[in-house]
Amino acid sequence: MRHNPLSDSSLSPPTGLAFSLTFIAASIVIVSLIAPWALLPWGIVLAIIVGLALHFFETPLARALSLGLLQSLYVLMGGAAGSLSPGLGLLAGMFFFAMFGGRGMIDIRDFPRDKVTRVQTLPKRYGVKRTAQFTAICLLISFALSLAAYFTGEFSAIYLYLDLVFIGVGLICAGFFVTRPSPKLAYTLTLVFMMGMGSLICLAMILGSM
Repeated sequence: MRHNPLSDSSLSPPTGLAFSLTFIAASIVIVSLIAPWALLPWGIVLAIIVGLALHFFETPLARALSLGLLQSLYVLMGGAAGSLSPGLGLLAGMFFFAMFGGRGMIDIRDFPRDKVTRVQTLPKRYGVKRTAQFTAICLLISFALSLAAYFTGEFSAIYLYLDLVFIGVGLICAGFFVTRPSPKLAYTLTLVFMMGMGSLICLAMILGSM
């Protein structure tokens, strides 16, 4: 079982704040030296993290939106060492929709535990079936954007081959999820998407850009 160091008092708030500020300061220095223009997405990332810490994104959709934005901004920051391109923008959009919709799958996974608490989640607000449909639609958009990135001409054929596997497996998983959504299936698919599928598309991006 995971514990929050702040909530279980194993880490004092002043120590946690000092730890966070140290790494924030180090990150702004590194970003400034490597790619100054990346300070814009870096600043947005910091604003979102502060907003999450101050509970500004408490509604289910706002929470999903903030997590999707973080994923897309990480892609833009990672590409700051090179240059912006249509393909990079499409991949940022792909990660946005993958995480935006993926939040619904995570909420369904945690639904048995969350339904006895006051926390607001997508299935508690909209129901399990609608949340699964929302997740499937976002995943379809994500798959479409990943394929569109290849047709910008910025990636080699190896990207296409791996991306087709990514899309094929993803469509099968999304189909199962939307027709029979359950916490148990969501738990399994969360592992598949976050570990297997995430690693596959990142491998496709790396090998396809060489």
